[in-house]
Amino acid sequence: MHTLHGFSLLGLLVAATAAASAPQSFGAWFDARVKAEKAFVRERFQVDLDGDGQEDDVACYVFETPKEWVTTAPVILVGLATGERFALRGQGLGPGFAECPRALLPSAVNPLKLLLVGMSAPTGFRAEAFLRFDKKGPLLTSSRTLDQHHIQVVDLVRQEAERISFEAGNATPTDGGDIDSGQESPPVRSAAMLASGTKVPAPPAPVWPSWGSKDWGGPSDANLKVQWLRKGDAVTLIASLQDDHPVPATDTRVKAILVADHLELWWREGKAGSARPVRLGVARTADGKPVATWLQPPDRKDTSLPPVRWIAPDRLEVDLPLSWILARPLTPTGTLPGDLEPPSERTDLTVAFSDNDGKGPETLLSTTEVRPGGEAFSFLFIAEPECPYPRLSKRVLQWVPVSQGTTLRELVW
Repeated sequence: MHTLHGFSLLGLLVAATAAASAPQSFGAWFDARVKAEKAFVRERFQVDLDGDGQEDDVACYVFETPKEWVTTAPVILVGLATGERFALRGQGLGPGFAECPRALLPSAVNPLKLLLVGMSAPTGFRAEAFLRFDKKGPLLTSSRTLDQHHIQVVDLVRQEAERISFEAGNATPTDGGDIDSGQESPPVRSAAMLASGTKVPAPPAPVWPSWGSKDWGGPSDANLKVQWLRKGDAVTLIASLQDDHPVPATDTRVKAILVADHLELWWREGKAGSARPVRLGVARTADGKPVATWLQPPDRKDTSLPPVRWIAPDRLEVDLPLSWILARPLTPTGTLPGDLEPPSERTDLTVAFSDNDGKGPETLLSTTEVRPGGEAFSFLFIAEPECPYPRLSKRVLQWVPVSQGTTLRELVW
């Protein structure tokens, strides 16, 4: 009996010790810090930001300053249900400074629950970042920027990008982003392709008939579906081609590839300061043999052709090393200021399908609305391994992990 009593006391002691060592919930921690530091809470809500089915906490607070009616810049806190916490504050995209966020729920155009963080500057600059989270921090799914010269929207969920330019002297955007329509240039649209770091590729990116649209009879005539995956320090293009009258290459010569149905990949030379485009052509022979050639070769004359696999008569894969398609080194010390945190990346790259009749091209379908060339490119956003979306740069919103012992005051930017 004494032994059983001893074991029961030991069990109670272990349970009490475990409870005492367990970290506070975000709600309990935040409430205690607000009370102790006299912070003013402007926003507080819950939304599932990492897709695990559990509600995550979001709060936004400020402190009063000695000047009357003046407060510190807002600080945004995100507390995941799994215990990780992050603070976002200060300067965001461009010169804009963070405002308190709001939650976006799934809709017909967006299937995800997102955190929308607005940013603004006295110059009239306005930006919005649409974020998801994982245990390492914020992931960028979309962005919108507006200034006196342009509006640019990049949506990685729909994989579309659009840019509208206008004359600053005659058309000034309002806070809501309205512009004198008489001064707008036609929108420039392209794909914002997403190379997922998971094992599941994102849905196909949009394409347009960028040349020969009068001869194009729609997707049943010719169609191109473009998907990407990141695999370590390389990306894999997964392209599906549909053609009502397939024209294979008769041999491996450049001319034979150009007059056949073929895929083209365009990217900028992987060399800082160079705008020289590289152009790769890929086709297949009647017996299913893959053929490829440099239509505009890289600067290095000894660069070998990338691996090409026709995994079905209408489906092929091409592996591209990141060092080929990025115009800078892969090391963090070689990075340039941007919106993404390495190893997440962004580069200019276009994919096109040339639907030919055996004598020359009839239609060109591409990830740019205009015909591919040395100036017009679509975007390729590359997530880090194991992530569905690229990670937001730590320079943007100066985001940092938050520990149990962190005070609210020390997070103020």
